[in-house]
Formats: sequence, structure tokens, C-alpha cells
Amino acid sequence: MVIVYREGIDLDTQQLDSLWNAIGWRQRGQEKWKKVLSKSYFMYTAWDGNRLIGTGRITEDGIMCMFYDIGVHPDYQRKGIGARILEELISRVKDREYASIGLFAWEENPANIPFYEKFGFVKTSGMELGRYMKPE
Repeated sequence: MVIVYREGIDLDTQQLDSLWNAIGWRQRGQEKWKKVLSKSYFMYTAWDGNRLIGTGRITEDGIMCMFYDIGVHPDYQRKGIGARILEELISRVKDREYASIGLFAWEENPANIPFYEKFGFVKTSGMELGRYMKPE
């Protein structure tokens, strides 16, 4: 198995949804993916041949940035792919002097927070304005 890593937001939305489905996340569909990708500063993906097996992306406004959609297909987890994706995302932002660099960690996955902590992330509190949010 040779994993190839690529940069760029020009992706097949069906492949993205297929990966999301395998991970257990809600699919977004073509229109939402196009909107999400158009707002992304950077996207890094992992591929096994023509199969999308991992993603991570960054949004930013010049002062703050967030990592989103960091996920690896369950068949490929614990092989260093997520670490490679996260390392690449970090390399893109570490010297840009952001006031905040964050991500949302899915707490239902017990390995999630320790994984991010290995890269220097610290758990903080956060809140959302849920009544105005629209589920994906």
C-alpha cells in the first residue's frame, strides 16, 4: 500500500461523502461541499490509488484559524495517516502568528483528545449558539 498525499480543494464531492459515511459523519452533498471547499484556505488529502482515505483542512481570517474535517477512513486508521495530515496542517500555520489556532475534537471518540494533545493542542471550553445553527 502506497499512500499519496495531495494539496488542493478540487475534489470529487462524492468521494468526500463516501469517506464521511465510512467515518460515521453526516454526508454534506455536492452543494455544501462546494461552499465549504471554496471557503477553505488549505486542504490536505490522503489517497490509496484513486480512493480518498483521509482529509484535513484549514479556514482562516488572518488573525485566527481553525482546522476542520480531520478524518481517516477506519480501514486506514493507526497507520500514521492522520498524524501526517495534522503535521502538514500545523506546518502551514505555525509561523503565521495567529492569535488562535483551534479545532473541534469529537469527544465521543476516546482516542481523539489524546491524539491532538500529542501535537500540542490543549483542551479548552467552548460554546455554540445552537438555536440559530442549521444541522448538516
